[in-house]
Amino acid sequence: MIPNDIFAMYAAKTAGYLIAVASLLLFVPFWRFVNGPPLAEEIALAPVRRWLNQVADWFVLPEYVNYYFHPGHAWARFDGGQLVTVGMDDFAQKLVGDLSAFSLPAPGSRVEQGERGWSLAPGAKSIDMLSPVDGTVVAVNERVMASPELVRRDPYGDGWLFKVRAARPRANLNQLLSGTLAKRWMEGAAEAIQGMISPELGRVLQDGGMPVHGIAQSLDAEKWDELCRRFFLTEVRHAPGETL
Repeated sequence: MIPNDIFAMYAAKTAGYLIAVASLLLFVPFWRFVNGPPLAEEIALAPVRRWLNQVADWFVLPEYVNYYFHPGHAWARFDGGQLVTVGMDDFAQKLVGDLSAFSLPAPGSRVEQGERGWSLAPGAKSIDMLSPVDGTVVAVNERVMASPELVRRDPYGDGWLFKVRAARPRANLNQLLSGTLAKRWMEGAAEAIQGMISPELGRVLQDGGMPVHGIAQSLDAEKWDELCRRFFLTEVRHAPGETL
């Protein structure tokens, strides 16, 4: 055999061996990821930080590592084990304004990701919001039931709504946003609100373009429906006799 051919043969075998080793090294962490401990246990190890990140000068997001956001403007905080705390984000509470009541799921009931999780009532309207996770409700925030203004004061802390024992946290997480993606999504929501400003909506803005609390309160029913479909992915339920 010609020496050059022998060298080429060994080079090919070496390259194949390196490819096999590299594949194995990549497979090990992938296998650990797929079969490792529940995600809620892993992310609960992240340090807790009590500060907020301003978005587009309008809304805030928490800088916690273990907060994740549903496109319908609900958040999920993974607290360890299978326990997940659920709430509504700052965008949602600033949009709807003062709330007269919440209708939260009862302990022991089941919620599904992307399905109705609870309702809130800004005045005579009732708005459904979607649950960010699947699971069984294990607790509700009685303080929020008695004092809905807690959501305004601290939407990511004392204003939490209920706690869930998550059935499949990994699968749920794939449908949620966090970190830079969540920030870009919230910025997009702020830009969308600006793009929808009409003379009617403009009257509820402060000088300088900053939205007041309850930016949508002065809108007619048709505009409310549009906002809820676009941002909460649900429909407004109007009280009997309300003008549409």
